[in-house]
Amino acid sequence: MTNTITFPGENTPAFPAVALDLPDDWREIVVAGTVLAGAKSVPEGEFRPNVVVALSRFARGYTLDDAIRTVTEKVESIDGAVELGRDDHEVLGRPGFRIEFSYPDPRVGTLMQGVRIAVIEHGAVADLVQITATATGTQATELWGELRDVQSSLSEATAGVA
Repeated sequence: MTNTITFPGENTPAFPAVALDLPDDWREIVVAGTVLAGAKSVPEGEFRPNVVVALSRFARGYTLDDAIRTVTEKVESIDGAVELGRDDHEVLGRPGFRIEFSYPDPRVGTLMQGVRIAVIEHGAVADLVQITATATGTQATELWGELRDVQSSLSEATAGVA
């Protein structure tokens, strides 16, 4: 006899449906390991400032504190990383966390990233929502507010709606 399990299923609900609002000069892109991604249009050959959304599944009991610890440890492990700020920050209408930092990149010079996270518990699982904004240091001086606005636009969407 066999058992059949499904996704989504009783113990494995679908991931949260999410949406991002992109400015007119941005476009949707496909980035491995993410569920949504958008990038600003730039001349060919330039780094594309972008915002990506990733969802990761954990067992029930995975907490925002667990996620904060993991993200901050990752930032601290990056050679040359300089933390620019962190705070509690609402994400998808839930308690969340934000950390922003820069680090040297041999291809483009300095990169700046901002990561926002929240944990959504439902049923037997907890889903980590991570929204990451990235730009070069030079781009960030002019565009960081725009990248933050795109991050802030993340909302829950109706499943299946484009």
